[in-house]
Amino acid sequence: MHKVLDGARARYKAEIETARKSVLTVEGKSLKADLKGGGMSFDDFLEEADYAVIEDAYRRAGRAISPDLATSYSDYLARNEGDADDMEAALIDAHVTIGALGLVPGIRETLEAEAEKLANQWLTRFRVDIKNLSDERQDVYRQIREMSANPMDVDLARPTSWMQPTTIREANGSETPLPSFERHMLCDEHGMFPEDFNSWEGEVVKSELARAGAVAWYRNPSRASQDSLGIIYEEGGEPRIVRPDFVFFVQQDDGTVAADIVDPHGIQFGDAMPKLKGLAQYAERFGDQYRRIEAVAKIGDKFRVLDLKEAATRASVSAATTIRALYESADAFDYLP
Repeated sequence: MHKVLDGARARYKAEIETARKSVLTVEGKSLKADLKGGGMSFDDFLEEADYAVIEDAYRRAGRAISPDLATSYSDYLARNEGDADDMEAALIDAHVTIGALGLVPGIRETLEAEAEKLANQWLTRFRVDIKNLSDERQDVYRQIREMSANPMDVDLARPTSWMQPTTIREANGSETPLPSFERHMLCDEHGMFPEDFNSWEGEVVKSELARAGAVAWYRNPSRASQDSLGIIYEEGGEPRIVRPDFVFFVQQDDGTVAADIVDPHGIQFGDAMPKLKGLAQYAERFGDQYRRIEAVAKIGDKFRVLDLKEAATRASVSAATTIRALYESADAFDYLP
């Protein structure tokens, strides 16, 4: 990042010189009051900045380009461009330069773009090595990816344990056991997974587990976590994340296990259409990694499904403005176990 800042100093040389003068001078007004006559006058003044003023500008710049980078770059400037016989003066002059960098528009954006590019290069280069680390260390690199200003692909972490409720408290204070389902990837000692589904989420799970070759399923967490599959969609010009409800695993005829995304989602919600478009875009990018990617909705008394691995269906989703019309169109078909 020092090289990036060196380049920025060359690119914005004139602006930085102007900003340095701003850091090194203090503008102010003096007030003179005539207590007898009641008159007042203001006089502008300029004074040379003292150490406290320079340090204030340096700290403010550090908040813009990051305190760590401000510290390391000021040391770099002092060693390479300052007076070796007076390192204190060299460091103060470096702080003036850092303070000036923080005042120049465009430098922060340049830094962020280059930092993200460099991080992406390293994360890609060492992707396999990172997978060999412990879960805790892998999570550190996952957090780095999540700091990106733009959405980045992040590998899912293998879930190890969840805290899952087993009962529901009724209005009268009594507790009722939750329904339990078999073959979830995380289960209790009896091989069961308790979950409080809405009526048609439960229907989807039962239907999928009844299919030939069904091996296991995964209730994708709705919260942001390292073991939750999140898919980017756009709403109001801002990137957001939809988390499909279920991933099912099916053993195929050749013995391999394939994954199916099945996402039942109510069409009454305002974000239903943007989320469906996001899921369709995900299917276009990563469809070859799944056997099925399907969106399910209840229309009237029937369940209808959109097969998002079909290019024609994705095109219809992309062009659609109302979600009900999609599920009622020929692009959808009845959802059957």
